[in-house]
Order: sequence, then structure tokens, then C-alpha cells
Amino acid sequence: MTQTELSEGICSTSHLSKIETNMYAANEETVGMLLDKLGLKLEEVSERLNEMKELLQEFIEAIFTQDRELSKSLYEKVLENKDYMEASELVNLYHLYMYRYRIWNQDLEGAREYSKILHKIKNTFNTIESNVYTFFQAIYFTVTEKHEDAIKLIKSFLENPLPLGNYWIAEAYYQLSYAHISINQNEAGLIASKKAYDIYVSECNFTRQIHSQMIIGICYMRLGLYNEALGIYKPLLRNTRMHYRDSLYFSILINYSRCLYLSKEYVKVQRYIDEVLEIVEQYSPAHATSLLIWLENTLKRNRVNDQWHSRIHVLRKISEMIDSKYYYHYSVYLEKFEFSQVDGVKYAVKWLYPYLIKSKNYSDAREVIEAIIDYYNQVGDPVQAKEYYDQWRSLIEKERTLYD
Repeated sequence: MTQTELSEGICSTSHLSKIETNMYAANEETVGMLLDKLGLKLEEVSERLNEMKELLQEFIEAIFTQDRELSKSLYEKVLENKDYMEASELVNLYHLYMYRYRIWNQDLEGAREYSKILHKIKNTFNTIESNVYTFFQAIYFTVTEKHEDAIKLIKSFLENPLPLGNYWIAEAYYQLSYAHISINQNEAGLIASKKAYDIYVSECNFTRQIHSQMIIGICYMRLGLYNEALGIYKPLLRNTRMHYRDSLYFSILINYSRCLYLSKEYVKVQRYIDEVLEIVEQYSPAHATSLLIWLENTLKRNRVNDQWHSRIHVLRKISEMIDSKYYYHYSVYLEKFEFSQVDGVKYAVKWLYPYLIKSKNYSDAREVIEAIIDYYNQVGDPVQAKEYYDQWRSLIEKERTLYD
């Protein structure tokens, strides 16, 4: 039925067009006549609209609770109702939630396509939709590693989160904590992750509780609060082994091993890092991280052998495969240090330490600088030792970027 046919005897075609595009709110009598002509009842229309609202609500909640199986099923249902969504008052939420789904699944090309759509229709957003758009843009910035921009937008969202529900606020604090630790603002990350965790507990979002605890543990570790970090990781090891063995368990094992290493519990490290190397995906970033911990720990225990040298070359190979200067510099540094402390320190001063500072990896830089200070103290060079000690203190301040 054309607009002209539908509007005949009821209203003008232009009037109908404005009703359809939400530019004009029709009175009840006009709506009744239009629905009669279409063979519809108002109750049926309302039921369908409420059904679609509930579908979108379930869809976004499945994403927030990290329920991939349910979210995929609901995504298919949402797609089945695409035509209805785009022709209803739900059009903006439809595009916003599909945008979030694409980001969540690391489909950045698809996310960019939805971003173009959202940019075109953002002038039609109501206040809540505008705030949702701000939040989802922040998450996109986080995924694309524009963390400073993400932090600004999330803080803007949290200034007025509107009646969206606690799980929105929890997710905002979680994303904020992730953005902070990604640029080594660990004190700020700790505060935000604790706020997220408290809400996730009240909302019974078990998966996100674990994610938040992982960030809390990382922040404690980077801030040198190793006992607090170990207190977080011990129950996480149990819970992820029982419920997330194929996804999160190896990550907790890696972090726990690293924390034990920083706590100088070198014997204990061996047990856990050996388990990681058995289960982690080969030649992956996680494999590289595990190898690095194993190499450092074995060197500390004075257990260097042929396997150690072989694994140094494996780490360098992975660094080339994943294009990581971080693992490359560490592999060279450790190899030189094992052969000669002088050569290792020279490499650290010229290459590794400047790289860590440039990439804002302050916690690792702090550990490397401690080795440099020890060396200059041993050779009786107090001037150089003092210079690097001052830089060490500066690194601690950089890590403690406060949350405002």
C-alpha cells in the first residue's frame, strides 16, 4: 500500500510521512483510522513493540554478562526483525546495540560501518541514546588502543549515566579500569576496577567479577603490593580452573607466576610456569609472556642450560611472528646478561629501558632500572647509580596517576 492510498480520506500524504518518520505525533483518532485501514489493532502493535524492546534488552544484557552463546542466538533474532526495528522507534537502539556487538566480537570493519550509520542519525538521539553512543564510542576507542580518548568519554558517561541500570555503570567502571591499566595508570585502574567489582557482585555477574579481579590483581602487582595481588590470584586460580579452564585459567596462571617471581618466590614460580607452558597456545603472545617469566626465573635460580638457550631463540622467533619489540628486546637483554652482566646492562641502558619508557611500561622499566642501579653500585659508580635511582623514584610517581 502506498502512502497516498493509506492516507486517502484520513490525512494528507505529507502528514502521514511525518508520522512515519517520528517528526509528528499523531492523535489517537488518526492512528486508529490508519491501523483500521491496515487491518491492525493497537493492542497488537503495542505487544509487538514491547516484544522487540525486551529482545533488545536481553541482547545487550547478554553482551554485558559475556554470555556468548546467548548473545549469538539473540543477535540472530534481532537480525530477523531488522526491518521492523528500522521502521520503529527502536531504530536508534537497534543500530547502537549492533555496533556494540561488532566491537565485542572484534569485528572492527563491521563496527566502522555501523559507526557511519550512527554518525548520520545521531541528531535524532534522545538523551539516553546519546549517552549510550558516548559509552560505546569509548569502548571502540579502547579496542583500537586510543585509551586517553576512551577515558574522557567514559568519565563523561559516568557524570550522568541516566536510568540505564547498575550493570551499565559496572561496565563503564570496568572499561575505565581497563583503559587506565592499558596506559599504566595503575592506581586509577585499581580504584575503577574495585567499583566495578562491587557492582558485579551485587548484580551476580560472575564472569565480570573474575575480569575485574584480574585487573585488581594486575594493579596490585604493578604497584608493588605483591601480597595483596597473591591474595586476589589464589581464589582466582581455583575458580578459573573449575569454570574457565579453557579460557581464563592460563591467564591467571601467568599473572600468578609473575607475581611470585616479583615476590622472589623463585622455587614456587617453577611449578606454575611449567604448567602454563604445557597448556598455552604455542607461538602466541601468552606463550611469549610465559617463556619470558620462565627465562627470567631460571636465570635467577642459576639453572641456565641448553634448554634455556633454546627457549631464548623461541622467544625471539615469537617476537618476530607477532611483531613485538618488547619480547625481542627482552630476549636480547637476557641473553647478553647471562653471558656478561656488563653487556646486559649496556643493552638495557641503550635499548630495553628507553623502549619501556617510550611505551609507558613503567612497572617493567622499574624492574630493569633496579638491575642497572645494582650494577653501578657494584662497580663503584655512585654518580650513575644516583641518576638512575632518581629515575626510579620518578617511575613510581608516573605509575601513581590519580583518579579524579
